[in-house]
Amino acid sequence: EQVFIASSSLVKDINGDSESNKCNAIRTLRKISDATMIGTMERYLRQAVVDRNNNVVSAAIVTGIHMSHVVPDTVKTWPDQVNEALKNRGSKAQYHALALLHKLRKNDRMSVFRLVQQAQSGPIRSPLALCLLIRMCAEPLQEDFQNSLELYKFLTTSMLNHPTDTVVLEAAQLICSLRNVTAKEVVPAVLALGPFLGSHKPTIRYMCISLLNKVSAQHPSAVAPISSEIEALVTDHNRSISTLAITTMLKIGNEFSIDRLLRQLTGPMMADMSDESRSVVIDSMRVIAGKYPSKYPIILDFLLAALRSDSSSNDIAGKNAVIETMVYISQANPAAKESVLTYLAKFIDDCEFTFLLKRVLCLLGEEGPSSANPKQFIRYICNHVSLESPIVRAVAVTTLAKFAAQVPELRANITVLLKRAMSDPDDEVRDRAVFYYRLFSTANPSAITHLVTDVTATVNKDREKVVQKPSIVRELEEAAPAMAAEAASKVQTADGVAQISGPSASVLALRDKLRRIEQLKALGEPCRTTEPVHLTEPDNEYVVSIAKHLYPTHAVLQFKIQSTMENVTIHNFNILADTDEIEGAVPIYAIPVPVIPPGETAYAYVVLQYEENAFPSGMVRCGCSFAMQEEGDDAVGDAEEFPLDEFAINVCDYIHPVNLGTPERYESQFVSLKDEETVDTYSLKTMKNLTVAAHAVIDFFGMHVEGGKPEKIATKSHIVNMSGVLANRTKDVILVSAKVFIAADNTVALQLTLRGTNSEIRQYLSTALVS
Repeated sequence: EQVFIASSSLVKDINGDSESNKCNAIRTLRKISDATMIGTMERYLRQAVVDRNNNVVSAAIVTGIHMSHVVPDTVKTWPDQVNEALKNRGSKAQYHALALLHKLRKNDRMSVFRLVQQAQSGPIRSPLALCLLIRMCAEPLQEDFQNSLELYKFLTTSMLNHPTDTVVLEAAQLICSLRNVTAKEVVPAVLALGPFLGSHKPTIRYMCISLLNKVSAQHPSAVAPISSEIEALVTDHNRSISTLAITTMLKIGNEFSIDRLLRQLTGPMMADMSDESRSVVIDSMRVIAGKYPSKYPIILDFLLAALRSDSSSNDIAGKNAVIETMVYISQANPAAKESVLTYLAKFIDDCEFTFLLKRVLCLLGEEGPSSANPKQFIRYICNHVSLESPIVRAVAVTTLAKFAAQVPELRANITVLLKRAMSDPDDEVRDRAVFYYRLFSTANPSAITHLVTDVTATVNKDREKVVQKPSIVRELEEAAPAMAAEAASKVQTADGVAQISGPSASVLALRDKLRRIEQLKALGEPCRTTEPVHLTEPDNEYVVSIAKHLYPTHAVLQFKIQSTMENVTIHNFNILADTDEIEGAVPIYAIPVPVIPPGETAYAYVVLQYEENAFPSGMVRCGCSFAMQEEGDDAVGDAEEFPLDEFAINVCDYIHPVNLGTPERYESQFVSLKDEETVDTYSLKTMKNLTVAAHAVIDFFGMHVEGGKPEKIATKSHIVNMSGVLANRTKDVILVSAKVFIAADNTVALQLTLRGTNSEIRQYLSTALVS
């Protein structure tokens, strides 16, 4: 009753003459309306959309946008009225009308092209509406640039020349953010940004130079034409703008301008920078060092100054970024190695951060012994054997041992230093010193090599001989052969039950037929069998399905042929399989079917061979050939070939899903396999969103997903945990943790962690996913 009274009062205001009352009444009516009042409300909103007052029209359209979330079918009947508002109304109404039209047609690619055509003809005059239209162009341009050249032309010819700054900047930002475009296609946007670099508004200058700084990393030649405008900003009073201008000039400039630009950055300018700006400058040094290798001395001087800067005295992340950049330069440019090591050795004399001390000491231990003068680093290392915290002293002792192991002429002196460290009050430091002192006293070159310089290789080699696996892994591997014969099996562990889904009834029946083939008995039981897939229509005269039996070095393709023809006998049924796309798999023989009586079922086979742990995948194009003989005929007809649907041998065919029981048990086993890990990060630019990316990863591996397959991912990152057993001779357990997330460039990215089995298989599974 109260709602009825309120709505009646609001309807009276909507029909009144007061503009403000109309607008507020329209907004309020939506708030108090329920499903039973939608019809009445919609009638008044339709009238308001064609009202003479632009504010009333805008209020009605915004209300329609809200209604489209609840009753989209009702709002879909408004296009004529909304189109009229788009053509003949003011700025605000045009913006809201365009927003509603896009919401109603966002899945219709052609609607964007039609709206662009309307904008070119002149009806859309609102800068806000044009900015929204530019953003609408982003999705088709990102997805398929070549087929959206009309939209690109609209942006470059109309929007970049628009009299409103906001529209020009929006269009330029979109063009510069496009992926898979060349420098030639970015140039119009760059040239349009040039005049804005001289704007009296700092926000516009910052926006333009920030955008140009990003473009210069990928397309420096596109930014070069406006280098004079960018250089004018080097002396800008705003430190953020001047910093971005200098880093942009460093990326697009020539070798002779590097010295001058770096001198401008050194000193007060660097001290006054924010941490974010300093990070941008440090990262740009990698690009410059790679572009101009001969300029490494001045680049290293600049980085050392940044490392010792008082402004970053408490910024451990910033200092670590500088160190990593210097290490990167030394690895990319061997000529810079000696200078980098010397600079870092001097830096740690006054460094108070434990993390940085350990990082530099480890680097000196790895690279210092192979330098031209390793003796010069001993003094810097010795200072940390006695003056620092126990953890740093322990690292310093190990670093000295690496020098003694690889530089024999220094071994005697370093042994004396190690003997002094044997009296250290800390157990870890003392134990390390005693161990290395006694090791060098034996003068056994082989022992020194294995226990000091090649520790990782030695441990990995010993691990391959005797692999101590967690209990759950051993039990799953022992249970894997039983999966071939049991419909379902369970593996008992100390802390629960791991569920291993057994073969289905159809798979067991197919395996039974397989065992009866004499030629295939030598292969034994398959490690895994896939569910059958139809290669013909179910109502065909002959119905063919395929099941794949996977062995350590073989794959048997089992074709089930069911004749549905009465009074017709099939003779010499052969499978014609083209496996050229499956790299590494070679067909070695096929087993045809001599005769298939009317209404009977028979089985044909194709056997592939591949190297152990190769797991080849790809598409198989296939057909069949056979001759037919009708009942009563003495003669058999000529053999004819018929096509079958193609099918795929996928990586997931080689992995049997395993349910470890609970997320806690998965995490426990994942941690236990930390020494058998491969981690890679990939950019998935072709994926529309995180949900699509996560589903693609899950479908590729075909493993058990902890917590189930996510229906929709609404967060900025999501982790999918999976577990399974490989169809190889050792039945290795493999655990996968796939993190899909939104990268800094707003594209989908994947961090893939695989644990279990050996490094070659893990790397193959990781690279196969994105190949």
